[in-house]
Amino acid sequence: MRVLAIDYGKRRVGLAISDPERRFAFPLETVDTRRKDLKERLAEIYSERPFSTVVIGKPPRDELIPEVEALGRWIGETFGCEVVFWDEHYTSAEAEEMLKAMGKRINRKNKHLIDTLAAYLILMEYLGIR
Repeated sequence: MRVLAIDYGKRRVGLAISDPERRFAFPLETVDTRRKDLKERLAEIYSERPFSTVVIGKPPRDELIPEVEALGRWIGETFGCEVVFWDEHYTSAEAEEMLKAMGKRINRKNKHLIDTLAAYLILMEYLGIR
C-alpha cells in the first residue's frame, strides 16, 4: 500500500505519495493551512488513495515539534496506519535548488512548490530511491 509524506510548516504543508508498490514517489500538493483544513484534506486523500504509512518530516525548529507529534498521533489513530518521523534537515533548501536548476525563480507565487518538493524528497529518502 502507499506511503504518504508530509513536510509540515506553519502556513503550508507539502505532501507527496508513493505508488501502491512503493517503487516511485510523486509530488502531490501543498495545503495552505490558512485556507484549508489539513486533517480534512488528509481524509480526502486517504479515501482517494489509501495509504498504510505516513512519513512526517521532523522539523529542525523545536517549536513545531509538538504540533508535528500531535498530527502524527491523530493520523495513527484516525487511519490506523504506521507513522514514521523522518529527519527533514535541508529538504527545503534542496527543493529550492531543484527549482533553480529547472530555471524557476523562487517567489510568492511558486513558494508552495518548495513544500511539495520537500515532501517528495522526504518520501524518496524513506523509500530508498535517493
